[in-house]
Amino acid sequence: MITKRGAKEKTLDVLYYAILFCVVCFALFPVLWSVSNSFRAENSEIFEHISRLTLHTFFPEKFSLNSYRSLFVDNGFYRPLLNSGIVAALTVFFGFIVNGLAGFAFAKFKFKGNGFLFSIYLFSFMIPFEMIAIPLYKTAGALGILETRLALILPMIANGMIVFLYRQFFQDIPDALIESAYIDGAGLLRIFFQLLVPLSKPVIISASLMIFIQQWDAFLWPLVAATNKSLKVVQVAISEFTGEFTVQWGTIFAATTIAIAIPIGILIPLQKYYIQGISSTGLKE
Repeated sequence: MITKRGAKEKTLDVLYYAILFCVVCFALFPVLWSVSNSFRAENSEIFEHISRLTLHTFFPEKFSLNSYRSLFVDNGFYRPLLNSGIVAALTVFFGFIVNGLAGFAFAKFKFKGNGFLFSIYLFSFMIPFEMIAIPLYKTAGALGILETRLALILPMIANGMIVFLYRQFFQDIPDALIESAYIDGAGLLRIFFQLLVPLSKPVIISASLMIFIQQWDAFLWPLVAATNKSLKVVQVAISEFTGEFTVQWGTIFAATTIAIAIPIGILIPLQKYYIQGISSTGLKE
């Protein structure tokens, strides 16, 4: 019985990993194809090997950096990369302060309407951005921040989902720990930055990565709020490689490869903390 059960479990494991391998290959297929196309010498080669899968579908017959040279030399793609990096980094920084303090307040302060306000705040995350784009545009115009980086940063700082993550994490920190610090004379900001922040490394990294990726992939709001070429971000810049009569396929694939590689390069070293922060709802020993 033990031998048969062991053989059955081993068969199921092999089947599980085989299915998982197929799913991963299916998911990676467009990524590998895109990266491969960014190194092709001519646009005509891009679709030449797509109708029938061969080795050249994923490996160019002749490697070339023409697309990357055109991307940076002819199109100045370094500026959208810099703009996206600045906007994402500043949003992460201020998002940590605003959302972290909001999560702290919702988790540890008992006041009338706490649950109701938190429900409204959380509900705001579920509203499609397209629904609030026009009111947000008018509000930004009234504040006089259109065509500035502030217009790209300010509306994206507060995030209901991020506040929810902080609140869930802070709720499991013992109240006695905070009360003892308060009795010792520590103010609320000191308690937050010197006591809670060091304990919250996983959730801070998780929340920061979520905000960073959201800003890095933003397209609709930067498209309407900052039309100035000097403020162009990555996703908007990529969309402009498609013209009315021509499409710069090689340049698009090169830009897309870079746009994918940067978040992946940040996420992979921090994935342990990201997973821990998403799954954690309390203190870990």
